[in-house]
Amino acid sequence: MRRMKISKNADIETTEINLLQQYGFRFLPYWPVFLVLLIFSLIIASFYLKFKAPVYEVTSSILIKDEKRGQDDSKVLDALNLFGAKKIVENEIEVLHSRSIMSQIVDKVALYAPIEEKSGFSYRSAFAESPVKLEVEKPEMLDEVTRVGFQYDKGSNIVIISDKVYHLNQWANSPWGNIRFSENTYRGKKSTGNKFYFSLLNPSKLIYSLQTAIEISASNKLSTVINISLKDPIPQRGEAILNELVTAYNEASVNDKNSMASNTLDFVEKRLKLMGSDLDEVETGIQKFRTKNGIVDISQQSNQYLENVSENDQKLSEMDLQLSVLDQIGKYIESKNGQAGLVPTTFGITDPLLTQLLQKLYDSEIQYEKLRKTTAEDNPILSSLKNEIDRMKPSILENVNNQRKSITASRSRLVGISARYNAMLNTLPEKEKQLVEISRQQNIKNNIYSFLLQKKEEAALSFNAAVPDSRILDKALSSDKPVSPKPWLIYMIALILPVFLVAGVITVYEHLSNKILFRKTIEENSVTTVLGELGYNTSRQLLVTNNIERTLITEQFRNLRNGISASLPKERCKRIMVTSSIAGEGKSFVSSNLAISFAMAGQKVVLIEADMYKPNLAAVFKLADQIGLSDFLQAEKSVSILAHQSYIHSTSISKNFFVIPAGKIPENPSELLVNGKIDTLIRALESQYDVIIIDSVPINPVSDAYIMSRFADMTLFVVRHGVTPKANIKMLDEDVEAHHLKNVHIVFNGIKRRGLGTNGYGYAYGYGYSSNIGYGYFKEEKLRRFPFKDLRGKFPFKA
Repeated sequence: MRRMKISKNADIETTEINLLQQYGFRFLPYWPVFLVLLIFSLIIASFYLKFKAPVYEVTSSILIKDEKRGQDDSKVLDALNLFGAKKIVENEIEVLHSRSIMSQIVDKVALYAPIEEKSGFSYRSAFAESPVKLEVEKPEMLDEVTRVGFQYDKGSNIVIISDKVYHLNQWANSPWGNIRFSENTYRGKKSTGNKFYFSLLNPSKLIYSLQTAIEISASNKLSTVINISLKDPIPQRGEAILNELVTAYNEASVNDKNSMASNTLDFVEKRLKLMGSDLDEVETGIQKFRTKNGIVDISQQSNQYLENVSENDQKLSEMDLQLSVLDQIGKYIESKNGQAGLVPTTFGITDPLLTQLLQKLYDSEIQYEKLRKTTAEDNPILSSLKNEIDRMKPSILENVNNQRKSITASRSRLVGISARYNAMLNTLPEKEKQLVEISRQQNIKNNIYSFLLQKKEEAALSFNAAVPDSRILDKALSSDKPVSPKPWLIYMIALILPVFLVAGVITVYEHLSNKILFRKTIEENSVTTVLGELGYNTSRQLLVTNNIERTLITEQFRNLRNGISASLPKERCKRIMVTSSIAGEGKSFVSSNLAISFAMAGQKVVLIEADMYKPNLAAVFKLADQIGLSDFLQAEKSVSILAHQSYIHSTSISKNFFVIPAGKIPENPSELLVNGKIDTLIRALESQYDVIIIDSVPINPVSDAYIMSRFADMTLFVVRHGVTPKANIKMLDEDVEAHHLKNVHIVFNGIKRRGLGTNGYGYAYGYGYSSNIGYGYFKEEKLRRFPFKDLRGKFPFKA
């Protein structure tokens, strides 16, 4: 025996097919809605792309000399950059983003005074087309205005605003303060007209928007290159903004260096004036001494003495200068309160550590002042700089004290040597001794003066050759093509959004609806069996007739009939009661067509209209003037139903089909059902008919259905799609009175087509489980292509 082989992927394939069927069942019936919204979305997308101004990306990059990363500069550059300091990339990014830099951009590019020109019914920026630009003398005090028209006369170089003339490059009083029109240096292409409009905006808002719009970041963790980018609909304006940003940043760096060089020059020049005055006095004294005493030359011993003493005194002078500088540095450190200032010069100090510490302290204080103006006091970077400054000051003071002690000790040793030289001086002639003393002072002053002149030249060289600590790698350049909007992305959104929107609305509606829409909902809320499903039909009340045409709805009634026959015993009369939870669910429609279906199968059927509140079967079967159930129950004498067949009426539909209409509407239907005559009627009918179908009243709000349920072998509980509330289904399991109904089965009635433009039945038709199988054997019904009433839950007839 061969064993059947099963693919390992069978379950996966089945799952995929079921998923596709599920989505097809839920959403494909609404394809016209998807199509309409899709076309509408594409039209909106095309209009958006047509009228949306394209945005270009402008990029630039600079190289920063970082003390942590990169290579050192050459010695030549270091010589020219005496007061420069290596920087940290992260801190320089914050400086580039600072309000002080951004405010300079707003002022230089005149972003607070944008100029526009009219294009059709809208206005567009004329940044690159306007021949002039507007400047305000005090932008921080201007009042915002919108679109003030002006004309430019190229021949006369004048601007006319409301008959008032403004000359180019001249400040003039105006209703908006002192303003000046000047040539637009950013002009790229000429405008075809001469009518323009300017507006005045708040610079503070522009600064904030620039800080948000400009993106500044390091190229990578190991690089000292900073990339700057900006997205702007006007590429010329974006390039101007980034170029001005780099220029302002470099100018600020050069200004810091010039400030330090200026401080050093000021200090050296003061010392030179003092030394020059002292040197003049000494030289004058030597001249007078030689003239007075007739001294022309000094002996060889005196020359040797002078050389030794001069060298020793020079060292003492350098030590005195170093002690003076150390005193100034100590006073500078002890008198600081965390505020940036000019650092004292370190000329004469040979310790590189002290110079490095002072430079680092100055850089940290400058950085702290910059960040303190642009960030909050509790900023982590600001606090870190403050702590670093507080840690460096004790280290500097300790270094100063140590050097002071070392220099003082060395000076004491040199003073001792000088004392020995002074003892040697006593051996020289008195006049020669006096001359040597004067010459000694002259040499000391000369050495100090030469030293100061050298440092002055160095400071002047650094001041005049100050270069920024950054180098421009790439100037601002805009992209050739717009970066947004992207047509492919817009059209993709236009294609996807309607699909998700419609699918979401359908899903939310069906999940939030409190009505029964799916058979699955019935099974989730009740354990009662669903015996049959009936499609929605608007043609007429009676669908099952003696017509030989077969439609899907007639087949559904035949399937329901077969299901009932299989569930009930065959040896005796079948008694079936049809009811529902509320009115309008189609119980009369179900009971009448079900009765006809049994009659067409050759069984003798009687249909009892037990709904004496709102009877409608009499009109359907044209028995409105005939006596019926209420007349029988109200008869004064107990009459036999067999003796008086006038209460039972035959129909033209089938010889096996009979109807007992409700009769005249009584005042107390419930009391008539308990007077005992209904029992006599049912017993008499059981002996004459194969099937008894009772069209009862709904179980709410009257109790007649519970009274009639004692005669039923089976109760068909009709649930109508889109009408029956979900809570009424739960009632079958939870309501104690509902438990009195015998052998309850549910009939899902009025299942409508889902969506628009659907045809046929099956998944496009129902919300239940019916499929298309066997569709070709039935007559196709004529359907409306766009049944909008069905979408609103409106039913054109009471089925």
